[in-house]
Amino acid sequence: MVDSRGPGRRAWILAAAVVLVVTVLTLTRGPVTLVAVAMTALAVALALGLPPLLRPDGVDWDWRPGRASEVRPEPGMATLQRLLTPSFDDKAAHAQLHEIVTSLAADRAPHGIPEGGLLAQYLGAPPRRLSAAEADTIITELEALTTQETP
Repeated sequence: MVDSRGPGRRAWILAAAVVLVVTVLTLTRGPVTLVAVAMTALAVALALGLPPLLRPDGVDWDWRPGRASEVRPEPGMATLQRLLTPSFDDKAAHAQLHEIVTSLAADRAPHGIPEGGLLAQYLGAPPRRLSAAEADTIITELEALTTQETP
């Protein structure tokens, strides 16, 4: 059988009971009880509200503006780091990195990529995780490609 009262009615009854208890305690024990109830409510709100704010969000908060010794991060570096070292549950990072490398190679060498290098092997294979050395080699090969303009 379905409960026709629903959760909304229970919430109102619970709220009314809490208000009644706080009112009775305030009248019998004085305003100090009201302050104690407020402090307890604040502590519960902090305990329930703070953990979601402390969860990792993928943003590098180590950089602080106004420090002369620190170099400001370049735009896109956090994305590049995420693509090169994806988390376990990031399934799209390998495909996104492969797409970026493919578009860069197409821009730099519209007539094709020279065979035999790691860049050609990477572009000819399905998307996969790259080691730091492989990423460095692919970047070097991308930089070595010359763009040829047509007259």
